[in-house]
Amino acid sequence: MRLRFLVTCLAAMITSAQVRAAEVETVLWKNVGNWSVYVDRPLEFQCFVTTLYEDYTIFRFGFLQPGSSTALYLAIGNLNWTSIEEGKDYDLILQIDNEAGWRSPAKGMRFGTLTALAIGTNEPGFVEQLMRKHSLRVFFNGRQVLNLSLRGSNAALRELGTCQNAVDAYLGANRNSQPKDPFTGVADPAPKKDPFDL
Repeated sequence: MRLRFLVTCLAAMITSAQVRAAEVETVLWKNVGNWSVYVDRPLEFQCFVTTLYEDYTIFRFGFLQPGSSTALYLAIGNLNWTSIEEGKDYDLILQIDNEAGWRSPAKGMRFGTLTALAIGTNEPGFVEQLMRKHSLRVFFNGRQVLNLSLRGSNAALRELGTCQNAVDAYLGANRNSQPKDPFTGVADPAPKKDPFDL
């Protein structure tokens, strides 16, 4: 019971920090069970899904902005992982249920005060396994460092796709509209020889 209370307090602190950051950086799309789907403004309005585990592990999975070397990213962090260095490489192996492991080069990064590891991927098979399977194990230097339940991941990742489709459709429709600022540099198709002749 005490652990549940501590996790609830931690979740409230993280959520409070996310709410303050959300005013600028993220917008909640929808809660799906223990998962939440957000739109990330700094990543050019790409959607991501996130959840918090009882051992203080945060899991985040989402789309990267167009033009990135990979289409998707997975970020995992834990309050106890204070030795992770931002920008440093970490060679991980991700294993979903009893499937073959995915070699996953990760990079140290920060989500506010939380240190985390970010992994880029273009593998549709990895996403399919995340949706269909039950657990994700993470190995570093031959040792298992995480064993996470994927309960609810199917519905959450489906909603992630729905979110991104809706955001892309909205942005696409608005990119084709006329600019609201007449001074955006749109040239007059037939410029006058004397610009001061009104």
